[in-house]
Amino acid sequence: MCNSDSQQIMKQIITLFLLTLSINLLGQTKVVDLTDCLNENSNSPKEYILNLFKTNDIVIIGERDHRDTTQYDLLLDIFGDKRFIEEVGFIYTEVGCINRTEWANEVLKSNYENDSEFETELIKLYRELDFNPLWEKYNMYKYLKGIYAINKNLEPHKKITIGLTDVAFNWEDMTTKKYKKFTDFVYKGHTRDSIMAANFIQLYEKQIKQTGNRKALLIQSIPHAIKMDLRSYKSNYSRTGGYIFEKYNEKVKVVLFNEVNYGVFNSSNLSLIDDGRWDAAFELISHAATALDIESTPFGDTFYEDFLTEKIENKIGVKFKYYELADGIIFYKPFYEFKPTFGVPNVVDKTFRKELMRRTIMSQDKLFNRIGLNIIQPFYKKKNAKYYNNIRTFHDYENKSLRAQMKKWIKD
Repeated sequence: MCNSDSQQIMKQIITLFLLTLSINLLGQTKVVDLTDCLNENSNSPKEYILNLFKTNDIVIIGERDHRDTTQYDLLLDIFGDKRFIEEVGFIYTEVGCINRTEWANEVLKSNYENDSEFETELIKLYRELDFNPLWEKYNMYKYLKGIYAINKNLEPHKKITIGLTDVAFNWEDMTTKKYKKFTDFVYKGHTRDSIMAANFIQLYEKQIKQTGNRKALLIQSIPHAIKMDLRSYKSNYSRTGGYIFEKYNEKVKVVLFNEVNYGVFNSSNLSLIDDGRWDAAFELISHAATALDIESTPFGDTFYEDFLTEKIENKIGVKFKYYELADGIIFYKPFYEFKPTFGVPNVVDKTFRKELMRRTIMSQDKLFNRIGLNIIQPFYKKKNAKYYNNIRTFHDYENKSLRAQMKKWIKD
């Protein structure tokens, strides 16, 4: 190995050591400071979000675990408020392919003789909403039903308009080869984030101005919502929130829900933010729902973590703090009350079973898996349907290790 390579490796090792040391030294937030901050800056989450629109045009909400339904109780309360309807009126989501946007608005703004007729049309849409074989998480179903419930009581010109920002996709003419090519492209580097940002901007620029300005709320999962932009570090990687912030800058605010650090799609690798200090502070105020700006607060000075970021941060020798990536935090429900929920009622009937099986087989990367599913599909179709139809709430966050991580900071 040449000397320059050895020196470069040594520099990276020293950088990582110093970075780790600084995190250990500077990350020792005092729970009392966090608690005081919550008590001194307490705002109703609903009023906090609505007030942001008085001086900003775009609010990006960082959604925690997609499956959690409790966060949508708060969001739908905000969306149903007269002020939101009249002054904002446009909502965008990460979930849902952009080419389904027009169809989605037709479903949510139409008049029906009864709710059963609406449900039928919603299920048709739901089956074609996503580029996964079927979006099995209950959150989007709850959200769409909630928007319809708000819209059906509004005059046509006041009905909320939604936008879907994910990559355009169509199952109708999809093949195994085309599907693999599509997913390889979408999940390469920053591709999906840049496309979702571009899709949002495209839809946003076409909006009708409600009160002289275009206003919009965008829901993205937290790793996509943040304002991270690594292009100044000689990286081509940026998040959806980063691209949107670059375009509209001071018009944009990013607000994140309280969350749990989630492993790489692995619920057994859970941990709490700042080693449980955030949750301890929230517990000490009896987890009263609140929201606050985080700049110049101990929350903002906390180092940010997510499974998509760690490798990149290690590579460039930089560790970001929350205040650099977001503007506000919503504390709504303690982690042990989160409700990660799967299943959508009647989304797979006997007619759709065959199509779902086709998609499931097609989405498998390995030929062996596709052959295996083909062989057992007469027996698997019914099991597959039950997986998607049955609503069930999991208890990933109700475990002793997370509670212990929080409680060690709380004195009896």
